[in-house]
Amino acid sequence: MERQKLKQILLELYSDDSVKSILSGRMYPSYKMIIKLNSEHKIPYSAWADIKTYMSNCTKCSKSTQV
Repeated sequence: MERQKLKQILLELYSDDSVKSILSGRMYPSYKMIIKLNSEHKIPYSAWADIKTYMSNCTKCSKSTQV
């Protein structure tokens, strides 16, 4: 999932500071929210164990472009 799309989804549920913490991996959604995100947006439960890897355009996780 693209980082921006995930951010928009999370902003519907959390404050901006909380979303930043979740996307950086410092904080996790509550179990209730993880279930809701799975049922409404098909975000797998296992994604929260390493959310940076799950995001397809994470700048630290993406493959470097070759010239």
